[in-house]
Amino acid sequence: MIGQMLMVGFPGSDPEGAWAKGLAARIARGEVGGVVMLGHNFASRDSVKKLTAMFRRAAGRRKLFLGVDMEGGAVQRLGPKLGYPAIASARTTARTQTPKQARKTFARLARISRDAGFNMNFGPVVDLLVTPDNPVIARWNRSYGADPAKVSAYARAFIAAHRAQGVLPVLKHFPGHGSSLGDTHEGIVDITATWRARELEPFAQLIASGDAPAIMPGHLVHRTLASDGVPVSLSRRALTGLLRGKLKFRGLIVTDDLQMAAIAKNYGYRNTIIRAVNAGVDLLMVSNSRNPDIDLPKKTIEIISNAIDAGRISPATIKAAYRRIQRAKAGLR
Repeated sequence: MIGQMLMVGFPGSDPEGAWAKGLAARIARGEVGGVVMLGHNFASRDSVKKLTAMFRRAAGRRKLFLGVDMEGGAVQRLGPKLGYPAIASARTTARTQTPKQARKTFARLARISRDAGFNMNFGPVVDLLVTPDNPVIARWNRSYGADPAKVSAYARAFIAAHRAQGVLPVLKHFPGHGSSLGDTHEGIVDITATWRARELEPFAQLIASGDAPAIMPGHLVHRTLASDGVPVSLSRRALTGLLRGKLKFRGLIVTDDLQMAAIAKNYGYRNTIIRAVNAGVDLLMVSNSRNPDIDLPKKTIEIISNAIDAGRISPATIKAAYRRIQRAKAGLR
């Protein structure tokens, strides 16, 4: 059950390389429930398909999450460099197409992802365009706009297009990254003073309409929503209290990479894993790009197992996460 909670990355892009084969072996042993592929893993269309096929075979009867960033625009892993068509950014799509028209655009993203072997897309971005100087969302045209209803409409089309292709969409970045003035890839980002309550509205609207199968919290500090000062992604108050409690979210909670600087530079790995599980996270994403370790899955399982033995994590927490993971995987191709 713990292995199913781990979504792991790997260095390199060679399907015949030691890293890829080593990860496949750990998938086969049940130590890994998902694979995330980042920019350095994408060398060619052929190598990507070989990698995803190998990981699927290794999983056997177990379904495996295979995740990719395919938003369109600046964030399109399967893009022109690999011979795929360029898909417009969220901002361009919202300016030039209605949500109904955009569904065809989003269907292309889903088909490209599915045909390359992926069944999870880290999108749509439902962050509002709040701060023009935002270095993460606004700078790269990743938002559909400033109006929550408009953002929800485009996100709903994105989600429907992906679900139709058997690809699980992951809404991001709860509780809203559009007002931030920093980048969590580089360090702590505190949104307490800049965040606006309306940034929750797209999440609330999509949860209420049944269009939020999975949500990714950001590594964002908000001292009201998560009063202990830890990032939202590690906060029980934010995830179990607000997201699952007040907003009544029943889907999958997927972390952003737990080796991003906002986390890795401020929290030890063991503490991070225990905090995330107790906060209510279901799927722990670890890119394995910071001091790569082929045995990271086994070591992470040991951290959680030892925490259970010590009474720091309840077995019921693991069982609940496992059930949500299996429900999410049931609809995948």
